Amino acid sequence: MRFNLNTRQTLITTIVMMATTFFACNSVEHKDISEDIPKANVVEAKKDVKASQSEEIVAYYMLPSALQIAHIYRKSGLKYYPGLTSATSNADKYATETSKLQNLGVYSADLCYVALNKQTQEQLHYLKAMMDMSSDLGFSSIFSSGAFVDRFERNITNEDSMMIILSELQERLDYYLEDAEMSDKSTIIFSGAWIESIHLSLSGFRMEGDESGASVRIHEQMNILSSLIAKLEKVWEPNQEIISLIGDLKSLRTTIENFDFMKDVDKKKHVLIKNVSLSKEELDQLAEKVKEIRTRIING
Repeated sequence: MRFNLNTRQTLITTIVMMATTFFACNSVEHKDISEDIPKANVVEAKKDVKASQSEEIVAYYMLPSALQIAHIYRKSGLKYYPGLTSATSNADKYATETSKLQNLGVYSADLCYVALNKQTQEQLHYLKAMMDMSSDLGFSSIFSSGAFVDRFERNITNEDSMMIILSELQERLDYYLEDAEMSDKSTIIFSGAWIESIHLSLSGFRMEGDESGASVRIHEQMNILSSLIAKLEKVWEPNQEIISLIGDLKSLRTTIENFDFMKDVDKKKHVLIKNVSLSKEELDQLAEKVKEIRTRIING
């Protein structure tokens, strides 16, 4: 799906405003989920069907960026835990285009994670890994324009500037893929970024023993998960890697839907934090299931 320039500028402005707000808060109290749940941008388009001359409503979803998802979890007050991200030494082992695209997404989520947590050396490592993989995929131009790397290195300790730079990087990648009519590749990249973001957040919640916080964020992500599955199902001539991923994500969604806290949620009403809580066993089960999917992705 293609978006005009005004839409993209608005999205980037929103991300920067979010960054300013989140960094201004040293601690965050849980509140009504309805204020935090990302509202997916859905555009309904009427599609002519020649055989019956009827109209079919087709829903298109604009998936968030890895930076937006990282902000959501940063808002929960999660701390930085070293050793959770994917090793950059794996960057040159991915052989198929799908594995390269997915792990480019994984590294983009890792870059956002370390940037939000002021890990300057790690930021450079993940930027290099993304540049190397982008070059293999033919995307190297997104890093060359506007002296991007120089700006990245000069502003690496400036949080506000880094949020703008990372937002611009996402914008450049989106523009490139859209102009080349490669929206399927954008979806595959996001699939890796989403799984990595969920892995990082659930690992943090487990370490902090915060089942309630995990419940809130997982509830928020359900719409995104369903949107991701819908977009993956529209990938043209999907290979076995994509077909397997769709099956994994559907299984993950079913697992979440069967948790007691999800069954108790009335999605048409405001949901208070006290009314939704994963058990420790459910959090462990969910984290392990996500880890299994992630392991298949990062192992290529």
